[in-house]
Amino acid sequence: MCTLGNRFFRAPCVHYYLAGETPLILTTLSITVSPGEREEMIKAFWLLLGPLRVEPGCLACDLYQNIGNEDGFFYLEAWQTSEQLERHMRSARYERLLAIMEASAQPPLLRYHLVSDTRGLEYLEAVRLGSAVPPPPPPDQPARE
Repeated sequence: MCTLGNRFFRAPCVHYYLAGETPLILTTLSITVSPGEREEMIKAFWLLLGPLRVEPGCLACDLYQNIGNEDGFFYLEAWQTSEQLERHMRSARYERLLAIMEASAQPPLLRYHLVSDTRGLEYLEAVRLGSAVPPPPPPDQPARE
């Protein structure tokens, strides 16, 4: 559990979706707010988070504060399909996210990650022990934990 101001929130269960059988799309946004604008920015994100979490295809939507820089935020969305994400990108709700980006004190960093391969502990074990790294699982088989 993490704290943001006097609020508590749980980290998303994105790892659950990463082990699924279909590709996953992650949207990440890093922004920096101007000094004194932190609470206003948090309120703007909270207005976005609640409704977005119940949109079809939205698997997770969360906001994180950077450790050591209370004016830095990391925003994450996880989507089931590109079609659902693209429908969201064309919506009026997405304009709220664009307004948040425009309010960033520094140029925001927005990325769309198309995740099609996930590896688990077997990958770490192979790398740490110097063994052959196993190939990624076929698309119809989830990664081992």
